[in-house]
Formats: sequence, C-alpha cells, structure tokens
Amino acid sequence: MDGSSTIDPDGHIKVGALKFPLDPDYLTPKIHKKLRLSRYDQGFLTAALEVVQPGDTVLELGSGLGFVTGMIAKRREVAMIHGYDGNAAVVRYAEAMLATNGIQNVQLTNAVLGPRKSKVPFLLQSYAPLSSLLPFDGREATPVTVDMVNTKGVMKDIKPTVILCNIEGGEADVFKGVPLPTVRQALIKLNPDRIGPAGIARVFEAMAAANLAYDPSISAGSLVGFVAK
Repeated sequence: MDGSSTIDPDGHIKVGALKFPLDPDYLTPKIHKKLRLSRYDQGFLTAALEVVQPGDTVLELGSGLGFVTGMIAKRREVAMIHGYDGNAAVVRYAEAMLATNGIQNVQLTNAVLGPRKSKVPFLLQSYAPLSSLLPFDGREATPVTVDMVNTKGVMKDIKPTVILCNIEGGEADVFKGVPLPTVRQALIKLNPDRIGPAGIARVFEAMAAANLAYDPSISAGSLVGFVAK
C-alpha cells in the first residue's frame, strides 16, 4: 500500500485511501511521520488484510486512531467492525476520522475487554499507541479509569468471525477461558517485553482451548495468527 501522505485543501492528511483530520492533540509529529513513511502499523495492516474477507464481522481490540480499522473498511466489504480502545481521546479522534471518510460500518467503544464488567485503571502514555492496562518499564504514565466489559458477553453478542488484537500486553489474558465458536481466524500482536514467555504461553493456551491452531501462513515476528481447527 502507498502510505505516502499529502495535505489536502480541506486540512486533512491523506494517507493511502484515508483522510486524517489535522488534530495536533492526537496526530502528533511522531505519528504523522510514521504514517508518511509507511511505518504506522503496516505489518499488522498487511496481515489483517490477508485475514479479513468480505462479509466478516471483525472484533478489533486496540483500535487506536482507526488506521487499520479504516483501511479494512475501505478495502474489504466487511459486515461490521467492532473496535475497542481504552483511550477515550483516541476513540473520539478515530470516530471523527471514520466520519470524515464516510465509513459507517464501524462501531467504536471506549472500553477494554476482560473477565468481568467493572472499572479498571488504564495507563495513558505520551505516545498514545503504547497506552495499555500494563505499566511500561521506564515510561511515565497517566492513570485513568475505564470500563471493562466481559469478553464472553462481547463474543456472544457480536459473534465475530475474525479477531484483530493489538493491546500492548493485554493479549496475555484477554481470551483466557473464552469460547470463540464463531471465530475463523485471529491475528494477535505479541509484546514479549511486557508479558514475557509465560504470557505468550497463555495466549497460545487460550487459543488452543478455543479450538484455534497456530497459523504460520499469517505469522511473522511478533504477529501471530490462529485459524479454526
């Protein structure tokens, strides 16, 4: 995909098929540079486009500024994308970006998934994509309180066929004990520096328990794919 960016007369940064509103509170110089140089979530996007097929219902954990969300909505005729992110400001920006691009088959929720409905601390980082439930060694964070919704309930309600997960360490336990009967494929970004070997093992155990097997065809480096057995 051509990730080069330009600024259109209406004050949007155009990246590939998407327009991103010029909001300096979120579209920081660092993020803009990554978009301009095709370094923002490109590996995850490439793998996601291999996984997602027309008609899919996608569950995206860690929807961020909506880059992967919007590209999938533009390039795949999906039924619906349900995105979750713990950063309220990011969700508002992503909603504005999607509206700017006329994308209507996406529902974003400012919440995280977990074992029970509750309120939990979420750690906001100065570089927003690194915000997560887990602390990041050597980085200061601003804690906020966010809603946690029950993972099993979400699966039962939306019946996703594809899961995309990029949640900076939360992947270790979010699917523990969760049946995934409707899921055909899952793509999970692992964060070994945050969850360690034990956390990676828990990801694989949860997928195996949900009848999803490791898929080397869509796996590379820290991106791990799973497919229904």
